[in-house]
Amino acid sequence: MEVTVVDLGNIALMDSVADGVFDHAVQPELLHEFLTNPANVLVVAVDGGSVIGMATGIVYVHPDKPRQLFINEVGVDDAFQGRGIGKQLVAAILDAGKRRGAREAWVATEMENAAARALYRSTGGKEDPDGIVMYLYQIEG
Repeated sequence: MEVTVVDLGNIALMDSVADGVFDHAVQPELLHEFLTNPANVLVVAVDGGSVIGMATGIVYVHPDKPRQLFINEVGVDDAFQGRGIGKQLVAAILDAGKRRGAREAWVATEMENAAARALYRSTGGKEDPDGIVMYLYQIEG
């Protein structure tokens, strides 16, 4: 198993993705758009020529804060869970963020997602003591 950052030079890695890694099928045009934006980060775990895990994130800048990495999602195919792959993906995306100048990283998950919360704690994440509430907006065009 190998963990690597995906870019346009190795985009062919995404030709074979296990069903449980992303929420939906990877769409080539969206993948290309994602990878051409230098703020976006995609890290994958590959086993036997197939992507079996991923982490996505965005490195961004605020006018009043240092560069940050927002870890959007971490996913590992069910058949490969419990093997430390999530930890390797988190470590790799944190490293990619650091190489892009991020000085802080954050990730959100649902309170009842015990597996995700355990993963983030085991990789050095600290739960925000303020109990953040998230709001979703549907933006229709």
